[in-house]
Amino acid sequence: MNIRKFTSIILAASMTAALFAGCKDEEVTTVPTTDPSAVQTTETTVETVPETSAITTHTAEEYRTAGVNELNSVPILMYHRVYDMKNADTEYTGGNVDKDGYNRTSEAFEADLRSYYEMGYRMMRLTDYVDGYIDVPFGYSPLILTFDDGIRDVVLQGWNDDGTPVFDPSCAIGILEKIKAEYPDYNVTATFFVNSQLFENGEENDRKIMKWMVDNGYDIGNHTRDHVILGDCDADEITKQVGAMYKKLDEIIPGQYVNIIALPFGSPEKMGPDKPQYDRIFSGTYEGFEYTSKAALLCAWTRCYSPFVREYDNTCLRRIRGYDNGGKDWDIEMNFAQLNDGRRYISDGDPNTIVFPSSDNSSGDWLKTTYGHQVITYD
Repeated sequence: MNIRKFTSIILAASMTAALFAGCKDEEVTTVPTTDPSAVQTTETTVETVPETSAITTHTAEEYRTAGVNELNSVPILMYHRVYDMKNADTEYTGGNVDKDGYNRTSEAFEADLRSYYEMGYRMMRLTDYVDGYIDVPFGYSPLILTFDDGIRDVVLQGWNDDGTPVFDPSCAIGILEKIKAEYPDYNVTATFFVNSQLFENGEENDRKIMKWMVDNGYDIGNHTRDHVILGDCDADEITKQVGAMYKKLDEIIPGQYVNIIALPFGSPEKMGPDKPQYDRIFSGTYEGFEYTSKAALLCAWTRCYSPFVREYDNTCLRRIRGYDNGGKDWDIEMNFAQLNDGRRYISDGDPNTIVFPSSDNSSGDWLKTTYGHQVITYD
């Protein structure tokens, strides 16, 4: 039988209660250093992991070399429309189609995807991130793609004889499918947040398209019925806007959409107790249909927290606007320069463990929740 040895950190009862309330049988283990000159000055407890254990671990040296840190930040990219244009066809910077950079040329969007791959990012589903299930290969970083509004994201050209859709190769999903074929290890996926008009290919076509999408690795989420500013709405209007869209999704792809909402215009930015009507974003009943939202996404500007740290708040997840502004004002270049400078989440390769340098949680108060995962630290 193979065994792996760990040095167990014994947590005080008060710290355990504060950090891991609601979690059962959790342990924090420290991977011993592989440096033969290191001196062990404290007594250690050896835990044996049976051969059948699902937990995958590495040595401290392997974690250090790869820079594994699952307390660091995760980029959630926010795109809108992708147009069949070259960068030279626009009057704006680096592939932006509009002044504010919400829409992207097909040339720029494809280049974005290739750049993320080359920087060592691998895609994952937004809903898994919210659930604390980050299944990204060892040494790589998670990347999440989202699209708002639906317009120009999925452009139908027709149907194959076998009933599969033919997409415009310049639209978002056309490019994603191209990248998926070229990079099998990229785990290409994205969440598309739609309004009542769906993708504007005609209701019947869009219903068939959405069924194909969820069967082929993509997710569909809620962007409200009419794309209104929820921060300006009363409780009844919020219920209608959120509930009606969930009800429609449930009719088209029952049980297959994600119960996550992208807030139009990023409003409201905060869900404080002084605005009880905002609770309707997360639960309510519309025309007899009960709905819940497990997370809400803001409009833009920067990277999001690891789902394990104290600052993480699933009611207002931050996103990076997919645009180019010469490395300024929180564009793609600025955000990824910061991420790649020691701020990016680097995976240990096992979604059931949370691994980070012990120094990053030396005060013992950075972990917010572990989702029942085993916590492993290294020096």
